[in-house]
Amino acid sequence: MREVLGRHFETVLELEAGELADGGDVMVAPDVVFIGLSARTNHAGAEALVAALAKLGKTGRVAQTPETILHFKTASSLLDEETVLVTGAMARSGIFVGFDTVIVPEDEEAAANALRVNDVVLVGDRFAKTIAMLDNAGYAVRPLPVTEIGKIDAGLS
Repeated sequence: MREVLGRHFETVLELEAGELADGGDVMVAPDVVFIGLSARTNHAGAEALVAALAKLGKTGRVAQTPETILHFKTASSLLDEETVLVTGAMARSGIFVGFDTVIVPEDEEAAANALRVNDVVLVGDRFAKTIAMLDNAGYAVRPLPVTEIGKIDAGLS
């Protein structure tokens, strides 16, 4: 894979053996890259990713993902440059200092795994309260069916 990536990118950075960082635990905001520690992203991987990001002039911020959550992005999504859609547990983690947070209703926690594409927020169609909350806040919301992918604890991100 390194060879193929090298054909398309001037700089290709790698993690070493034992340094684990899963894409579901990485959320890119304009001024910071959030890295959640989880069963799939270890401390060594998170710190190595922070060092790699620094070589690219970016800042990484590491936080412990609440242990009941599979991935960092299972419980948080970037809505815009300064606002994050989160579960209550993720909001209490303290990682989003300096960001506005929109907390999903407790019975719709899976709605926090949304996906912003340009100015549209894709969200599961079964999360009526979250859809209404985002719509009322002025976001362009596009509900999508996520029932089947939700069966394997996955979501839009």
